Amino acid sequence: MFIFPAHLFNPDPVKVDVVPRVISGGTSLSGDEDVIETDGGGRWEISYGNMDVDGIHLQRVWDAWTSHLAGGAQTVLVPILSLGTAPRPVAGGQLADPSDIYADDDFFPTEVRFGSPHIIATVIADATLRATTLQISVAQGARVEPGMKFSVNNRGFKIERVLSRAGMAATCKVSPPAREAIVAGTAANFDWPVVLCRAVIGQDLSAAISLGMFGETSISFVEDTSYGS
Repeated sequence: MFIFPAHLFNPDPVKVDVVPRVISGGTSLSGDEDVIETDGGGRWEISYGNMDVDGIHLQRVWDAWTSHLAGGAQTVLVPILSLGTAPRPVAGGQLADPSDIYADDDFFPTEVRFGSPHIIATVIADATLRATTLQISVAQGARVEPGMKFSVNNRGFKIERVLSRAGMAATCKVSPPAREAIVAGTAANFDWPVVLCRAVIGQDLSAAISLGMFGETSISFVEDTSYGS
């Protein structure tokens, strides 16, 4: 599956979070309001702003992608872009710099990663469908902390709390719940985590180009929770 090339467009700002859907269940005579969560733990929403499409190549890439996204009908992989809060390794008392990004295609990559792995982590215990706790061990990097984001099998997770630790391993409460069962030994991707998404329907994705060379655009995605079900 193709990965949206955020590494080419360098969006800024970026909004990424798990957003729950809740409705009111009504208000009692005493004024207490029942709140009902309707989506089973929330889903990822990702928005990229101020993306430059300067030059012929980036304009071609953008136009190719607006066609591929099919107005929100096509499922793609979208980067979370959360390295800043990831458990990054330290070198010389400072955060180590990652290597350059490698992508296997200039337009529609199916693999995007750092040339050399920056953070290496795995899920170390089986997790069932709808699990809200994962056991994660970091082999290269720092300890995991609340608020960190990662992906497993192209599904995103955010660490809510660390429930227990043993060295570089931790049992974490995460959201949203696991969309599928996870087998022990599966990689937890903190370097370039991605989420199965589709473009939000109804967006104007046409880039405004000035002087035939300079342009800026934005895009929003929402997690596709139906994929593979």
